[in-house]
Amino acid sequence: MSKVRRIIGMAAATAMAGALPVLAASPAQATSGDCQNYMRNLGYIVGNGVIGACDLGERGFIGQQGCFAQMIQLGVKYDDSTEACYQAARD
Repeated sequence: MSKVRRIIGMAAATAMAGALPVLAASPAQATSGDCQNYMRNLGYIVGNGVIGACDLGERGFIGQQGCFAQMIQLGVKYDDSTEACYQAARD
């Protein structure tokens, strides 16, 4: 019986060691690519203007506001601009 307990204990320890890197991994961060993919999925053409706006959106709150302003200038709808720039700026 003691041999079975040791095997179970070793299996549990191995499973926990394998799960630790997954549990300790840092949260995913949004990027300009997330913003671009969002726009592409909505059917917008992702050209230099959208890419530039999304790149700007990665720079935190102020960048997000600049991203939004550029998207509006490009003719992107208000709600679409808001979400796309949020996608670029969120952490």
